Amino acid sequence: MRESNVELQVAVGNKIFVFGKAKGTLDKLKVGMNVLHFSQSSMDEASSNEFSTVMWKKQKDGSILIKSSYKPWPNSLSWTVFADGRLKLEVSSPSSEISNSKWAGLGFNYPDQLLNQISWNSSDSESGNWKNLQFTPMADPTLEIEGNPTGFLMQIRSVKMEFESVILDVSTETSDIFLGLGDYQNPDSSYPTAVSDLVFYFNPPLQEIDKPLQSPSDQSSFRPNQPKEQLVLWFHFR
Repeated sequence: MRESNVELQVAVGNKIFVFGKAKGTLDKLKVGMNVLHFSQSSMDEASSNEFSTVMWKKQKDGSILIKSSYKPWPNSLSWTVFADGRLKLEVSSPSSEISNSKWAGLGFNYPDQLLNQISWNSSDSESGNWKNLQFTPMADPTLEIEGNPTGFLMQIRSVKMEFESVILDVSTETSDIFLGLGDYQNPDSSYPTAVSDLVFYFNPPLQEIDKPLQSPSDQSSFRPNQPKEQLVLWFHFR
């Protein structure tokens, strides 16, 4: 582990994870010689929040814990970097006041032109795939592209994101997780509008939905419930 005035670097094998010390957010990572600016948004997707505290420490099992908190939510957001190179993200469940009226979500940003495609599993028998038509091999990650790729909102259990040089596998321990991508268009105002490039939504408001979401694959309608669970995601960059 290396620490500077502005960031905390955690090296595991051929991987380096960089966290901002100001708010404890994942800012970028390196796998081998490949750098990916996959950064966690410090703002709640549902409403404005205010940063409160951050701390980090090495735990008895050798893992590194980076923990922060926000007001009014999340009260606790922690990253754990394990010796095998996996990352565990744990986010406390929102209050009833927030989860009853809004979708709670945590967003991430990345260079759009470096993302090739996303595939996911919604259940044991349902899966889907989305290809980025604006993917540009060997693109300069500092260049901005015009317009956002058409996105989607989909219930997921696991996700595979294929960037130009890095692959990210994400799995969840939380029920009723939804993946929101890009600037998808849906006339129903009960669906959330993503602020970040990609958002993991959980604890959707209690509501009845009798029509399928806009998606690149066929998907039956669903009726979200209110599990009041914390968000638990596992990240494996390779």
